[in-house]
Amino acid sequence: MKRTLMFLGIMGLVLGFGASALAIGLCSYVSPETSLQSLGLSMSYHYFDDWATPGVEASVGLAGLDYNLLYDSPDFGYTVAATAELLLADFAPVSGLANAAATYRYYFTQDAPAFGFGGIEASMASGQPQAGIYINAGLGYGRFSDVTPLAKAVKIEKELLKVDAIPGPLGDSALMDIAQIIGSGEYATTDEQIAAVVNQVQVASGVTLDPRQVLTIEDQVLATGDVRHCGWAVQAGVGYQLIDPYSQPSAFLVTASADAAFAPNPDGQVLFHAGLSGPLNILAQNTLRLRASYSSVLSETTLLRASYTVLRVQPLAQPVSTSQTAALLLGLDIGSTTTLGLQASLSKPAGATAWSLDVSVSAAVTFDY
Repeated sequence: MKRTLMFLGIMGLVLGFGASALAIGLCSYVSPETSLQSLGLSMSYHYFDDWATPGVEASVGLAGLDYNLLYDSPDFGYTVAATAELLLADFAPVSGLANAAATYRYYFTQDAPAFGFGGIEASMASGQPQAGIYINAGLGYGRFSDVTPLAKAVKIEKELLKVDAIPGPLGDSALMDIAQIIGSGEYATTDEQIAAVVNQVQVASGVTLDPRQVLTIEDQVLATGDVRHCGWAVQAGVGYQLIDPYSQPSAFLVTASADAAFAPNPDGQVLFHAGLSGPLNILAQNTLRLRASYSSVLSETTLLRASYTVLRVQPLAQPVSTSQTAALLLGLDIGSTTTLGLQASLSKPAGATAWSLDVSVSAAVTFDY
């Protein structure tokens, strides 16, 4: 537990530093429509064999998958999220943790983010006889918004200040106007959109940009990947256990969940999910899922990723089963989607008496749409 708290504390310090360096909050931007999709794959492995001694001293690793799909409009929205982490030993899987959920939301009005929802969720961990699957429906409140246009506006200001193209910061109002242009779908061509951004920068700064500086703006406007979004949603309802992980009789459930997303700066993203489900005697029988992650681009070639996942299952009249994983990746960018670096991971499968630590070379591939 101390190691876990220290791990989360480091995440908090990095997050706080990034947020303090930004004048305008990215989450103040609200997009008319949000459509985001990302897929992350990662793997680390440590192998060591001292030929002077019998046997292999170390042969362990960790493979992970993280997929997120988010769509939100004034009338409806949906999310799909899936995570899987597999602990390897002697190149074979020995334990794992996986969770997948899909939710559809229908907003009652466009003015308030109150919604009705329906969804399905499944989870599996080593030590469980089978996967747990349940469906649910109920009411919730909250929205998510794509803030990538404002993140791009802030990056444009930063790049122009770096080369002394503008005398000073553009100001929050100008940045928001630029973000509205970048996020707008009203322009017939990309050239018209970039021209509008250039004009807004020149009006706000009082200078005329040269062709090289215009190209800098164009690069930022057309940049893909590194999407950022903000928002939160809480929901509660009733469900039905289609498959119980311990083969207990199917039953109606009480469900509750909370999701949050925060972009502390143009290069950082925080995601959080918590879900609780169980029958009416939820204190005696329940399933708790927690997932927190933080990613940040530290420089043009270096990125940081940290994550913490918990799956806690309390069967009726049986011992609690808890699986936990924590990972920290400091990566070196060698391409638009590929990263090599150093990864440290902590894992505690169900039934384990202590955490295990793996420090190794890692590889990761990320796809943003």
